[in-house]
Amino acid sequence: MRLLLLIISLIAFTANAQENLNGKWLVENIAAASLKKNALGYVPDKQVGVYLPPSYFSSKKNYPVVYFLEGYGGRIDESAYVATLVDSLIKKNQIPEMIFIQISGDYSFRGSFYVNSPVTGNWEDFVVKDVTNFVDTHYRTISDSESRAIVGMSMGGFGVLNLAMLHPDIYALAYAMSPGLFDEEGLANCQIFRDGGTIDPILSLITKLDKLSTEEAHKEYLKYVGEIKDWNIEFTLAYGMAFAPNTKKAPYFDYPVSIVNGDTIVEKDKWEKWERGFGGLEEELTSYKNNLNKLKLLSIDCGYNDVFKWIVDGSVFYANLLRDNKISHSFELNQGDHGSMFVYQMYHKVLPTVAAGFKYENE
Repeated sequence: MRLLLLIISLIAFTANAQENLNGKWLVENIAAASLKKNALGYVPDKQVGVYLPPSYFSSKKNYPVVYFLEGYGGRIDESAYVATLVDSLIKKNQIPEMIFIQISGDYSFRGSFYVNSPVTGNWEDFVVKDVTNFVDTHYRTISDSESRAIVGMSMGGFGVLNLAMLHPDIYALAYAMSPGLFDEEGLANCQIFRDGGTIDPILSLITKLDKLSTEEAHKEYLKYVGEIKDWNIEFTLAYGMAFAPNTKKAPYFDYPVSIVNGDTIVEKDKWEKWERGFGGLEEELTSYKNNLNKLKLLSIDCGYNDVFKWIVDGSVFYANLLRDNKISHSFELNQGDHGSMFVYQMYHKVLPTVAAGFKYENE
């Protein structure tokens, strides 16, 4: 039902999207220097989606920019489904003109989490350096942090909060939708370890790879990934390589769980690595409070019917931390689940809120 609602809500905006745009949608190839050094050995072949507003080709104006981070497995869409939302609002004079950039964190494991990792590549740097510099040098942008917003959903929502926290000098406006966040019990409640459903298959994989040479293990691992049928296992592998990377040998992460004489053993230091991925929020607020206070906009929303309950719990937990630390922000629980309110929120909340906060030319 969740997927059906999302598809239905997109139809009005995606049917013949490019033909109906007043602005222009481009898919650009981009040099991804930050991703070239990765233990997986993949060659980055990256693209970004670029929406240029209606007046772009008939004026000499400079424009603010929204950077949109896709969720787990989200790819650059030739149909311009999100850009159509921006175009529609501009067409109706509900927001000023802006440039809109779609960024995908997808690669062979489908989810980079937009963090730097010696295994998967430096995805934080890809967004902050490669993409942002590309946009500023190829298009007429207002190259000011108050004219740059970073927006995203799910894995992209986590990326929004993390990158804005680390780089308020680059992006002064941040809006995260259903972000990957952990409260104190989030990792245990997440599908990564909840009910032990992924533990046995991953331990079996590790045991198999341990018996092989480094080169053979690498080949077997990539083959295994190509044949995965269980999304939870795939997500767990991607999460581990992003947040607990180990370049020595496939599967390229430090796994916190082992079985010894029938007993389940959890190694605390490794568990904490996994926990700090979407978690460690109290420590982050302590370390980056000054950065967060520099943001002009910090907004979070999620659906209280999200099938990933740990996202709701984590979002509420983080919003409470922001409140307790007197960090200016907005937080909304809406009636949706994980994605069913995406179009509505983007159209009625996210884009208008960001547009209202932008610094425009000549201001």
